[in-house]
Amino acid sequence: MTLARVLLQSLKSFGAKQVWGIPGDFILPFFREMEQSQILPVYSLSHEPSVAFAADASGRLHEGIGVLAVTYGAGALNSVNAVAQAYAERSPLVVLAGMPSQSEMELGLQLHHQVKSIDSQVHIFKEITCAQVRLDNLDHAAEKIARALKQCKEQSRPVLIEIPRNMASEHFSELIINRPIEEPVCASTEKCVQDLLHIIGKAQRPIVLAGVEVKRYDVEAQFCRWVSELDVPCFTTLMGKGIAEEFEDSPVQGTYLGEAGDPRVAAIVQQADLVIFVGAILSDSNFAISAETLAGRQAVFIEHREVNLGHYSYHGIALKTILSQLEAFATPKTWAFHLPHANNDCDDTLATQGAIAPMMIAEALNRCFDKYGRLPVASDVGDCLFVSQGLKGTSVVAPGYYASMGFGVPAGFGIQATTGRRPVVLVGDGAFQMTGMELGHCRRYGFTPIVVLLNNQGWEMIRAFAPDSQAADLGLWPFADMAQHFGGVGIRVSSPEALEQALCQAFEDFSQFYLIDVQIPKGCMTPSLAHFAKVLTAKQNMARSEPIT
Repeated sequence: MTLARVLLQSLKSFGAKQVWGIPGDFILPFFREMEQSQILPVYSLSHEPSVAFAADASGRLHEGIGVLAVTYGAGALNSVNAVAQAYAERSPLVVLAGMPSQSEMELGLQLHHQVKSIDSQVHIFKEITCAQVRLDNLDHAAEKIARALKQCKEQSRPVLIEIPRNMASEHFSELIINRPIEEPVCASTEKCVQDLLHIIGKAQRPIVLAGVEVKRYDVEAQFCRWVSELDVPCFTTLMGKGIAEEFEDSPVQGTYLGEAGDPRVAAIVQQADLVIFVGAILSDSNFAISAETLAGRQAVFIEHREVNLGHYSYHGIALKTILSQLEAFATPKTWAFHLPHANNDCDDTLATQGAIAPMMIAEALNRCFDKYGRLPVASDVGDCLFVSQGLKGTSVVAPGYYASMGFGVPAGFGIQATTGRRPVVLVGDGAFQMTGMELGHCRRYGFTPIVVLLNNQGWEMIRAFAPDSQAADLGLWPFADMAQHFGGVGIRVSSPEALEQALCQAFEDFSQFYLIDVQIPKGCMTPSLAHFAKVLTAKQNMARSEPIT
């Protein structure tokens, strides 16, 4: 067996479902091995960020890993932004990058795709991966592959594996098998759990806020059993939207966005005397808009390998271990919540005027989910991310923290290739201009996403922060017209009735992709985005005005 085939078998053993890639001369020998061996399906798209986004989405969906294969330099460096997003948002991703052979490097010439030195590629990737290995020696290849893949799974972050052009077809007989990691017996586990139980037991109004690690480390079922047994209010963060949404009797009651979100959720959180964060990334997108609400409340932070109880911490304990212990000792009691009245009425001015407001899209999709069945959702950033918070009972993948545009369409491909389920894609017109052309690959691979394009002729997220910015204006592009040339159906809608009809048509037709170009009045945005921008802008202005000491 060749080194390439051993690597592919190893990736499959660690949970990879496919490889996303773009061929180039330094990675071509590896592509030949992939195509001939058929160990994993190979999907090639048009641009390296797209293959990285698709692989990232694949890694987020299951207890496995996403994989992309790109050529040396020009290919790998073109994927840097998307790989950085996977690192920031803790997505298990394997970057397979081509390399020149040793004989080429010894020529003493500048090689094409080379930057400053032969090693520029690995130096750059050290900032956005948790491990980097080069398979330039068969004697150590097995050890390097196993180490990289284990770190990818353990840290739930990207790794880089460089494959010199001449090594892919080298004969190699050593197999690397994914063996379950033996969790070390941590002497502090019992004391940590006792402290957690004591803090929770003393509280009168505790709540749980769940973050992405609950999904990344495949502990949703454990988490749900613990929260259900404890019987306390539970919400997700902005990034955690979709956690346990498709679980029967899920204890998750919605997403907490402070004043920018559901006021009924905010009312419960505002009364809490203990906030239990589980697997949450403490980012500005998750919590800056709600800092005042959370300030002054006791909090504990339960993360993979670290539990922080405020004035002291425990290290080295797996998230799965902590949750299993908490589940075993969970004791429900009568919690002292008294909910104030909260008005959740929405502004229906646009509805009476016959136009489409962004949140109408979430409402229409929820009706389709009830009528036709739930579909998984890939959301891009911008206002469509806030629209996705209104979806009910379905899983969502979205870049809620790093927030790089262009994720939506290729992420939809990642969902369908990995799960076999047809996805809904929420994307704005600005992000669609970046990766929307990838829909041309749907015919090749049988992808049939329902793409709902929020078209307000601009970058509404930028307008929210800078209403007077002319740079945010994109003009009106005929997106729906392109769909038929790519083998799909394109429909332009500008009224709630037309939106409902188009969605029903798309849900009923499984044979092709749909691109529903939703015309939204310029400057119209969700209340959540408007408030989010207002609060963050105020905090940024405050930070700028504070004197430097």
